[in-house]
Amino acid sequence: MKLNIRISSGLVLAGLLLLFAVSACNYPTQTPPTSTPDILPTLVATLLATPEATPTQVKPERLLTVCLGEEPASLFPYGDASQAARAVREAIYDSPVDWVNYAPQPGILKKIPSLADGDVRLEPVAVSPGDLILDAMGQITTLQAGSSYHPTGCRDTGCAVTYSGSEPIQMDQLAVRFTLEDGLVWSDNNPLVAQDSVFSYEIAQRLFPRVQAELMKATASYQAVDERSVEWRGLPGYIDPAYADNFFLPLPQHAWGDLPVDDMATAEISSRMPIGWGPYIIEEWKAGDHITLRKNENYFRSAEGLPVFDRLVFRFVGASPEGTAALLAGECDILTETALRGASQEELSELQDAGRIKIAEEPDTGWEQLIFNTQPIDATQPAFLQTREVRQSIAQCIDRQALRASLGLAQQEDMDSYVQTNHPLFNPESRQSIYNTQAAGQGLQAAGWQDADNDPATPRVATGVAGVPDGTLLTLELLSLQDDAHQLVAEAVKDNLAQCGVLVNIRYLTPEELFAPGLGGPIFGRNFQLALLGWDFSLEPACYLYTTEEIPGSPPGAYKGWGGANAAGFSNTEFDQACEQAKMSLPDDPRGIEAHKQAQAIFAEELPAFPLYTHSSLIAMRPDLCELVIDGSSQNALWNLEEFNYGEDCPSR
Repeated sequence: MKLNIRISSGLVLAGLLLLFAVSACNYPTQTPPTSTPDILPTLVATLLATPEATPTQVKPERLLTVCLGEEPASLFPYGDASQAARAVREAIYDSPVDWVNYAPQPGILKKIPSLADGDVRLEPVAVSPGDLILDAMGQITTLQAGSSYHPTGCRDTGCAVTYSGSEPIQMDQLAVRFTLEDGLVWSDNNPLVAQDSVFSYEIAQRLFPRVQAELMKATASYQAVDERSVEWRGLPGYIDPAYADNFFLPLPQHAWGDLPVDDMATAEISSRMPIGWGPYIIEEWKAGDHITLRKNENYFRSAEGLPVFDRLVFRFVGASPEGTAALLAGECDILTETALRGASQEELSELQDAGRIKIAEEPDTGWEQLIFNTQPIDATQPAFLQTREVRQSIAQCIDRQALRASLGLAQQEDMDSYVQTNHPLFNPESRQSIYNTQAAGQGLQAAGWQDADNDPATPRVATGVAGVPDGTLLTLELLSLQDDAHQLVAEAVKDNLAQCGVLVNIRYLTPEELFAPGLGGPIFGRNFQLALLGWDFSLEPACYLYTTEEIPGSPPGAYKGWGGANAAGFSNTEFDQACEQAKMSLPDDPRGIEAHKQAQAIFAEELPAFPLYTHSSLIAMRPDLCELVIDGSSQNALWNLEEFNYGEDCPSR
């Protein structure tokens, strides 16, 4: 009979010794067989070596808690663009492409496609009248008589031609092939294939224009080539330097294929418990409190020991001070930007100096500018800001360093164009606007604005200024949002300009009033003089924001009607040509690099807008957290969430 009894190694040894002691008492003393002395130690050693006899050492489960200032409405990738939703999706999907230092890095892709490797191609295609193209002005239109276009091989702004016939023409079409890593599977162990990315594209088509409108409009086709490869093709004439972002995030066709697209933003399977391929799997979502995730054993980087933590929790906490208190109490390991809203940077710095927390700044999320209306929609208005010398002088009056210090941003560098200083396409040779009130006064004087009473604190007076009646006081209206930060900036600009004889009156508006579209809107209706306006940064320098075709106005005179972004009304032929050349160039094309730098130099000289400071967001964390890498081009501070660690397991410890 076989007994299945678990006993400890100590009891086994004691029992064996007792057994042999009893045997010695019950039997006559005799010389044991010569093999007997070897039996006991062998048997004891064997039993002690049995796995069942050894206490199991259970490794404690490791937990990371990320606290968000808001709860996602939906995790469906095309349903909720909030920071909270993007944070959680980073854990379940993991980006197909990560941007690090403004360069794409492969996530679930085998590599980043390139011209050199042949997976990026410019192919000549036949285009017939009525076909969609990107014309020479950068607009999507149909080929017809009068259309200006770039024929095959035209990689320069000067070689565009006008279509006047009825026969097909040849234009270049950009084709990009993306290949997935080998062996990718969804968290439910089904294979992740190219068709899942095509399925995602088809969903985006159904949701157009709510989803990725610009990319969708420029896409001619998106098809699976084989099980692991897809090919994106743009409209003829469309060149996209950031083509690495044209891969559509795969979605699980095997799980969602029968789900109506209109239900995906709210259905449980796609909005609250979606499957992914990333480092974690959603285990529980307790509304109003938290989302719990566990390690994905099928994660494609699991052989690297990733993710580091067994469990991940996203807690929903209020903004500061509730979030800060939770971090100090050990209830959060990381506080994202939404959980720090309203927090005092001074108090956070004091906590960091005391070693109680660690702060990281996520830079370059956007920039704030003082925009000049160089071309008012009402031609009867005095042309205060038409000349670049006046704009340059006003810029020299503003102490940006003191302004940033008052906002807690003293460590930032001056920006003199729409490109941040750490961007690889930044032009360090562009003109710099340096704070100098004396030089600013001299510049205004030379432009015809006289200091009649020799008192810089009173408004200057026009004398011979083109477009301005003599005797007109240099009085400007500044439009601004009415939140605390914008009020501080507006008042600082007003005080600075008063030192140079420029009187500023501030008008505070709500976002709905300030950004109202069409002729009735103050900014995009070009009914203003000065305005504070913020723009998000993009991966490619956004020179297009200041091109002639982006000037808002009444069609047909304004190319984009009232939908243009160039509220300054700035128009410069050389700038337009440089920007167009930059947009026509693929990465590493010397012509494109030079064109970007030329456009920046023109902008910094002409100053249709004056950069004041860059926007950034703060992240707070436990002081021993490591591997959180802040990168301004990543668009998400949790982009490498799977590598986060803390305590003694950090590499540097």
